Amino acid sequence: MLVLVWKRADIRETSRLVTFLSAERGRFVALAKGAHRRTSSTLGKLDFLNRCEIGLSGRGFPLLSRVRLVHEPRALRSRARFLAAMHLAELFDRAILPDQGDRPLFDLALGAFALAERVEPRRLPVVVAAVELRILAALGSLPDLSQCTVCGAPLGTDEPAFAGAHEPGLACELHRESGSIRVAAAIHAWLPRLVATKGRELPSLATDEGFGAVLSICGRWVEAVFELRPRYRALALSSQDAAFPRRGASGAMPR
Repeated sequence: MLVLVWKRADIRETSRLVTFLSAERGRFVALAKGAHRRTSSTLGKLDFLNRCEIGLSGRGFPLLSRVRLVHEPRALRSRARFLAAMHLAELFDRAILPDQGDRPLFDLALGAFALAERVEPRRLPVVVAAVELRILAALGSLPDLSQCTVCGAPLGTDEPAFAGAHEPGLACELHRESGSIRVAAAIHAWLPRLVATKGRELPSLATDEGFGAVLSICGRWVEAVFELRPRYRALALSSQDAAFPRRGASGAMPR
């Protein structure tokens, strides 16, 4: 079974409880007996975000019987990449449920962390925003961005649209909610493009000063759906100021 190493906790003197993500089982915990022993076959394999093939045994609590390291994401050790990965990991930790398989979300996680390794650091905000929107879409929390979420009226890119603060989606001027922010035409076009563009093509998307507003809108929607202020998002994006000015859609700094 292909897994991502997610978390680990030491128990007793030689063993560990390891949390994994997989397409078949979602987020689950297994016992790695003797993981601290110098002769353990798991040494160096059970690190955060390592991609492994594992075998499980035991009729009750799963025991780790076999581990083969498939990929070690060494590039994520750089500060910018690591912070981006930590932010996305926080969202996937909320999105992928315990002991419930979810292949689309697992495949999205694999692709997201692979992109965080490979893209130029200045392109990481594009990856972050695209993955955030795709997580919301996978959870069924991202409505059709081409129409008003209230009345269903089409939203042309040359017409005013408003991003809500309490749930994802865009509204027409008639149905804008209190606290919503006006979305410029260029920003309106960006949002569905981030969802539709293939992962390998994301780094090549041309951006401009308005992309800071896209980051602001995505941040508001993530906070609304997960009901939390992500701990690492601001840090993950703060080193990208030179490439993406952080001015929000309403002129305010994004969260």
